[in-house]
Amino acid sequence: MTEPIYSWLYVQQGVDAVKAAMGRRMEDEAGCSLLEHVALYQLHHNGGRLQMSELVELLDVSPSGITRLIERLVKRGWVTREQPPDNRRLVIAVLTQEGEEACLGTTARVYRASLAEEFTGLLNERDLADLRRIGRKLLEGHGRWDVKRFAPSESSDSSEQ
Repeated sequence: MTEPIYSWLYVQQGVDAVKAAMGRRMEDEAGCSLLEHVALYQLHHNGGRLQMSELVELLDVSPSGITRLIERLVKRGWVTREQPPDNRRLVIAVLTQEGEEACLGTTARVYRASLAEEFTGLLNERDLADLRRIGRKLLEGHGRWDVKRFAPSESSDSSEQ
């Protein structure tokens, strides 16, 4: 009876611990937050342009949180905002050349190193395969599996993020 709750708590708290460790390293070594890097990656992966509402869904952040996040990226020169003249309610975040360089350079290097140390370095190949299978099953079960979230090829290594 208690086993399912422990499974949930172990996964939830394990992910939180990895994210916290990766976040500290991103701040210390890349000078940006983990969420800022993931936003840059999502923009890069999705053609350099996403509606703010799409970023809300992809990053699982509130609309006001996305507004603050994008504002920080705009101040760094990594993102610009566009609004079509015929629809002022629509806001599009656009990756700049400087943002692309940051995403593919320093922030990606630190992200990959921290992912290797804080996550994959603690697991074996079977653990990783099980997590991919379980994660996809959960996403599909909740209608959240889509290509915008992940690398173009399911077989490609998500550590490119």
